[in-house]
Amino acid sequence: MNRVDSLSPSPLGNSIRHLALGFFDGLHLGHQRVIFGGTIPHLPNATAVLTFRDHPLSILHPEKHPALITGLPHKLRLLDRWQINLTIALPFDSERSQQSPAAFLEELTLAFPALQTVSVGPNWRFGNKRSGDVPMLSDWCEQSSITLDNPAPVLYEGERISSSRIRAAIQSGKLTDASAMLGRPFTILGRVKTGEGRGHDLGYPTANLATEDECLPPNGVYAGRACLADGSFHLAAINLGTCPTFGGKNRNIEAHLPKFSGQLVGQEIDLEFHRYLRPEKKFPDARSLSDQIRKDVEAVLTST
Repeated sequence: MNRVDSLSPSPLGNSIRHLALGFFDGLHLGHQRVIFGGTIPHLPNATAVLTFRDHPLSILHPEKHPALITGLPHKLRLLDRWQINLTIALPFDSERSQQSPAAFLEELTLAFPALQTVSVGPNWRFGNKRSGDVPMLSDWCEQSSITLDNPAPVLYEGERISSSRIRAAIQSGKLTDASAMLGRPFTILGRVKTGEGRGHDLGYPTANLATEDECLPPNGVYAGRACLADGSFHLAAINLGTCPTFGGKNRNIEAHLPKFSGQLVGQEIDLEFHRYLRPEKKFPDARSLSDQIRKDVEAVLTST
């Protein structure tokens, strides 16, 4: 996948026939409909996705900034897997927030001279104070001989799928609902960092994840699966929490891969959360914790 961080005209723009516009947090089923099309699908090798590196609320109203389902590295990873030709991740700053809708559309005209379709979700807004809307975009498309694809919302259990709805499901532990709306298992992407070695001392070494994904389920132990950098999948016992047995205070994500032996530090891996096993708790000593981890691992191995 090609990735750029501006709308400066380039040879890449000449190959793009379909442009999908949106922040696309989560890249859920509704977003996928915008990106890939409906009855007339859009070809990934002729598709560009235009998003923002930062959520607009992080500049406009930081106090309302939502926890991201897919931080930028995760979003780029998914788009790459979907073989999207080009992703434009624009920085969102005060200058961009004050840009007029007309100026933004002029940028699109110069950057993508061969566009045939543009797709946005329901109620899409753009430009200074969100003053640009779908009718304005429709007028620009008509003047430019471009087809506007503005699909109806994608529904789950009779209600519109949205990033905010998925966030609520994740944060309340309703991962089955979250996965159904995402169109894939709920996953966290992160890079394995060096931990404190407690898991190794207990006989269950863990991969400790540093992630830009901010929307997390409740603390506890989960059965899941890890996808490593080489594309291989491994069952995982995932712990999300503060390690209260050792007096921890910071929230951490760590995973033990029962049937894996090897070095993971520095690798970027995906952790799929499949099933909640138990709440996190403080054990009287390390041996009691080790005995419980053994049971957790057995539960993971028998859950397939």
